[in-house]
Amino acid sequence: MTDKKPFAAMPRLFLHFYLFISLVLVGIGWTVERLWQQVHAEQVPAWVLVLAGQISQQLKQQQLAANSHDLVLPVTALPEGSILWSDAELQQLQQGEVIPLFTKDQAFFYAMQQQQLWQLGPLDLTDDSQVPGYWFSLLFLGLLAVAVWLWLWPVARDLQRLKQQLQQGQSPVEALPVRSFIAPIAHSFQQMRQQIERLLGLQREMTQAVSHELRTPLARLSFALELSSLPETEKELMLKDVKELELLVDEMLDYARLESAQPALDWQQVDLTELLQNLCEKLSPLPGAAIETRLPPVALWWCDAHYLERAVQNLVVNAKRYAKSRVLLSLQLTATDCLLQVDDDGPGIPAAQRAEILKPFVRLDPSRQKGFGGFGLGLAIVCRVLEWHQAELEVQSNSWGGARFVLRFHRSGRPGAL
Repeated sequence: MTDKKPFAAMPRLFLHFYLFISLVLVGIGWTVERLWQQVHAEQVPAWVLVLAGQISQQLKQQQLAANSHDLVLPVTALPEGSILWSDAELQQLQQGEVIPLFTKDQAFFYAMQQQQLWQLGPLDLTDDSQVPGYWFSLLFLGLLAVAVWLWLWPVARDLQRLKQQLQQGQSPVEALPVRSFIAPIAHSFQQMRQQIERLLGLQREMTQAVSHELRTPLARLSFALELSSLPETEKELMLKDVKELELLVDEMLDYARLESAQPALDWQQVDLTELLQNLCEKLSPLPGAAIETRLPPVALWWCDAHYLERAVQNLVVNAKRYAKSRVLLSLQLTATDCLLQVDDDGPGIPAAQRAEILKPFVRLDPSRQKGFGGFGLGLAIVCRVLEWHQAELEVQSNSWGGARFVLRFHRSGRPGAL
């Protein structure tokens, strides 16, 4: 039965984010609006009332004309009934007090003098120290950005942990808190990983079981052919087929063993020149073209000598099979890389097939086979060894018209430094 919990992770994440954003927008919007109202409240500034009192004192102490220059503000004489006053305001005017009236930007002062209504002003109320409106927009956006960051940071942190655990091949569920929003996603990844590992394990077990089970009947068949009274020509052909099947079984077992898991590599400083010379001596008796070398006197490099020799051996054996007359093994050390090349003057490899031949059980067309054996596992084994060394394999063409295999090792991919 399918587990529905991982599928509920995304709706749950979306719903939580939607509710969070809605509440944040409402809360921050209400707070900023209250601040705006408090800052821009339409109230008479205290200094306006103080100025009104000073004007009233000045008018009581002195008898001034409407065009007097002793007043702080310009004065305009108005008809007595030009403004509708309340009873309280009329009483204040008759007692000689000054009444301020103001708009959004200006203030006027009114007083009764010499049976006339005086209007003093206008007085500008614009306050340069007042907070501009755009600052409230910036405050709103800033608070919103902080709130969203506080919500997204734990999600981004858990995603980074999930990525690191997956890259390291560890369980992604153990790296996350139980209440993490992406915990169901990590659980789904864990299930997928376990399923893939189970399928790969079944494939390896089947390959090994089939290979082991084939050994016994092949041995019995080979023994029976040796004792049979068949004609020598037919017997030789049948024994050759049996030998080819035995080689296939051995190759499959080797590949299954290398594919199962990365072994503990024996990293050590190796003289590659000496290693390659010994390998050429070991392979020289094999049929095919002679092996030429172009090696430096000494080439020290950190690697696993056993597996590196196995990878180069597969390339050289292939080159001897397909070469017409020349095979060249060369080595070059640079400040950052180690380049190991295997060239042959065979038919070469078409550019469209260079990526395909690196896959298991893939062979080239008959024009390159030339009747030779091979099961399509040699280059796959080379790729696996290079993967352990954090190196790359490049398939190119050379000036002879044949194939060139380049093994590129990086100094950053080894545990020590020379």
